[in-house]
Amino acid sequence: MTQHETALSFDILSYPREAIEDGVILETDAAPEADQLFLPQVYRVGSNAVRTAVPHAADAYASIARGFGLSPDKTMLVSDQQGARVALQNGMGVATVSNKRGATTTLDLLRSPQSITDQTLYENPLYSDLAYADVAEALYTPGQIRVVGFVGRTGAGKSTTINRLVDSVEEAGGHAGKFEVDAFFVRSRKDRRAWLNEPGISDEERTNRQRVITWWDLGRASSVLSRIRDGEHVQLDGLYDMQQGGEMVGTLDIDPGDKGYTVFVEGTALLVPELTPAIDSFVYLNTHDEARAGFLMERNLRDGYTPDESRARKVLTDAAETNEHIAGPLRQARFNQGQLAVLDNTHRGDKLRLMPPYIPEK
Repeated sequence: MTQHETALSFDILSYPREAIEDGVILETDAAPEADQLFLPQVYRVGSNAVRTAVPHAADAYASIARGFGLSPDKTMLVSDQQGARVALQNGMGVATVSNKRGATTTLDLLRSPQSITDQTLYENPLYSDLAYADVAEALYTPGQIRVVGFVGRTGAGKSTTINRLVDSVEEAGGHAGKFEVDAFFVRSRKDRRAWLNEPGISDEERTNRQRVITWWDLGRASSVLSRIRDGEHVQLDGLYDMQQGGEMVGTLDIDPGDKGYTVFVEGTALLVPELTPAIDSFVYLNTHDEARAGFLMERNLRDGYTPDESRARKVLTDAAETNEHIAGPLRQARFNQGQLAVLDNTHRGDKLRLMPPYIPEK
């Protein structure tokens, strides 16, 4: 559904069909009295419980739901806490309220939707599951060259998602291609390891080399993207190729032509100032951390890393992405300019979930 239009103080962000069957978590200082609830499956929590559950709020809400024996993706959260919408990352339903009347009315709506609105709440949640063909259609315009950046955490599924979107555009008669920012790493994987572990360098220099943001030639990547946006046929070789063990044997061949072309740009560093001028719009691909960790472990084991090495790599990349690549202010800036949409890929199925306008916490 679209944002709930009402004079009352509540706003339904998403409403999973199963939520009322499983349970409702009420987290608000403006809560109605217990005898006003009339719903046996309402569980009260305090905001302190969320802050102390786990380090990240999205996971905290999921943890609390499981503590009540509820499945997060079948649980409705009613809250007046500013960060409550991060529960969307776990597929939870979310309603935000600002006063006791809003909380009471929201619970009334959950019990009897027809008493509040004639909209079909169950059938039309604010989030929507989109087929890849629908997403591709929205991101391709005949006669225009569009550059769409897919940003998100390492392991969110950006590469697989873009491959599917490119196929969907071409199946519909359009033209599209993938542009990987990682192709512009300045060193091969082998050379980078030697560079990072070079003996005799200062601790300060070693720390600076560990900043992943320094591993790319972002200026070159931006320049190449700008040439493509101007309609130039670009052919490059000697690029970093992850599929070939991180050797510098990769190629790039994109000819936008004059019939329309969408360039799907993949990377974790797309929101940094060096790249944003070359990208028209951004999609933040979100995958819940638990699912992402499992995917990364599988991939790293396949690449020859031990489980301990895989976990260490995730800690390193997560820190780098949080602090620099997709840091909160960078996401906030794109969001404020209306350039950041959020698609959830946690279930890695045949559809993507278009989320309500919000800024993913991590």
